Amino acid sequence: MRRTRSTTTGHRAPIPRALAGGLALAAAACSTGEPGINLDVPRLPAQRARGDVLPAATSDGEQVESAQPAPDTTGITSMAVPIGSTGFARGRSTVVVKGSLERVRAAVLSFERYPEFMPHYKKCRLLGRTPAGGWDLYMEVSALSGAVTMWARIEIQKPVVEDGVETYASRFISGNVQDLQATWRLEKIDAQSTRLSLEVFLRPKLPLPKSLLNAENLDGSARAVAAIRARVEQAQDGNR
Repeated sequence: MRRTRSTTTGHRAPIPRALAGGLALAAAACSTGEPGINLDVPRLPAQRARGDVLPAATSDGEQVESAQPAPDTTGITSMAVPIGSTGFARGRSTVVVKGSLERVRAAVLSFERYPEFMPHYKKCRLLGRTPAGGWDLYMEVSALSGAVTMWARIEIQKPVVEDGVETYASRFISGNVQDLQATWRLEKIDAQSTRLSLEVFLRPKLPLPKSLLNAENLDGSARAVAAIRARVEQAQDGNR
């Protein structure tokens, strides 16, 4: 039995028993006998480029992960993008956002606000700008129902604009995962609507089936673009 997804994302299908078993085995393999294992999550200094907006934080400077409802993934087109003959696939999801390109771009680049509205994000810290004009980021995301915290340091590279499409690609630097790739694409449809897509591949250092990782990357891309859409459209409704 395999987990399937239609090209238009709706309700998430239940995880088959075999894949659920894979999750349980992975959690057991990582377990140290205490809940909330973090696989050596580092504590980084609060470095930020000048002029960056600071996120909401607790008294000790740690960001707060807000409890967010599951994003509405209706109207989102998702597809798996095979990575050669490896058996792995990137998850790509696309949605039309009722908002200007400028508003969508601002939401995508509001990295330190991600824990407020992005699913599974625990922290996202801007460490500074790169010499090439990109963004140096540190992030933590939860997985396996909160049993594992995965972290990565990535560079969001300077945008490339071609044929009216803005592309923001990432470069994996370090982390307790094997690989993390993410590419945002923004395209203006008209003054009040934007086509947004995210292609993502996260490969943790866990003994998980490829089919499960592919399904989770596909689901993760859909939830991420849904969260950006909700962020932009709710902000616009509030300004009316």
